[in-house]
This record gives sequence, C-alpha cells and structure tokens, in this order.
Amino acid sequence: MKQLHKLLLVAMLPLLMSVMIGQPVRRVMRKYPSGKEHVVLYFDSDTGDMLKEEVYFENGRVQWSGDYKNGVEDGTWTFYYESGRVKVSETYSNGKEHGLRTEYDASGKKVKEEQWKHGKLIKETRF
Repeated sequence: MKQLHKLLLVAMLPLLMSVMIGQPVRRVMRKYPSGKEHVVLYFDSDTGDMLKEEVYFENGRVQWSGDYKNGVEDGTWTFYYESGRVKVSETYSNGKEHGLRTEYDASGKKVKEEQWKHGKLIKETRF
C-alpha cells in the first residue's frame, strides 16, 4: 500500500507543482479530424483568465500565436506561413494595434512595416 501511495505521489507531483506555482493551464479546444491539435488556449490557473492562443496548421506547425491580458489581445502576435516562416508580427496593447507590425513574403523577405498607436496607423513603409 505504501508503494502505491509513493507511485501516486510521484505521478501527481508535476501537476501539483504546476498548480502551486501558478503555471498556465493548457487546453486543447479543437482538433483536426486526424486528431492533431488545431486550437490551444492557455488560462491562468488562479483566475481562469485566458493568457494565450495558439492555432496550428494540420501539419503541426503554428499558424498563429498571441497573448491576452484582461480578455483582449495584448503583446506580440505572430502569424506564420504553412512552411513555418513568419508572415506577420505585430503588437497589441489593450486590444488595439500598438507598436510595430511587420509583414514578410513567403521567402522571408520583409515587404511592409507599419507603426501603430492605440489602433491607428501612424506610418507605413513598403520594401
């Protein structure tokens, strides 16, 4: 019986540690018919607030990923081509575009750069 308790404790320790130190909770929200992950959300283990969203192509590569704060986009959002190359990188603050937005073509060449401030386009440069 003691051995069983030890095995259970060892098996449960990573889960208990993640809850104790406030690690985000990862939830697969949608899968492809093949069973591969499609939409994955991360939640704060203490408050239940959504922290991050990841969406995958069926080939397993990330399609886009971004952070949330107080239920809206906040921080860096990155969108990818199916090849894995970055398509767009942009920043948000309080749910609005704020900061630099950079767009790339499929070969990785920078094609456009935009500067945003509180949801308003300030400057655009094409390459």
